Amino acid sequence: MPGFGLLGVDGAYKKNLMDLRQRRQEIIGANIANADTPGYKAKRLDFEDELKKSLPAVDEMAMARTDGRHMPVPFFEPSDGEQQAVEIPIPRGDRNSVDVEQEMARQSANQLLYNYAGQALSSQISELRMVIDGGGATR
Repeated sequence: MPGFGLLGVDGAYKKNLMDLRQRRQEIIGANIANADTPGYKAKRLDFEDELKKSLPAVDEMAMARTDGRHMPVPFFEPSDGEQQAVEIPIPRGDRNSVDVEQEMARQSANQLLYNYAGQALSSQISELRMVIDGGGATR
């Protein structure tokens, strides 16, 4: 992934997290919309483990580029997540595997975590803006 712009690795991570949460929200919405479709298999998007692996270990440090001719080293690989179908149908006789109550709970939890990631990214942008503007120092 070439460059991360002004937001760096943290910003790229948060953007990837928000993209994945958005995809998960769409999948949950599709599950709810198909709750009465006979034979429909609910879908899940798993990405937490893969996303966690994409970050460097705590004791690792990013390589510094001291010359513009140095090739950038990607330190963060965005995750795509893995979509899976829920194979176990709810016992209602139509082979549908959507449990609306569970989907609603997943949707609420995912929305809260999406909002949290959005606030974290917004806070990072605000800090960057404050630095660009001179840190609020009076002139």
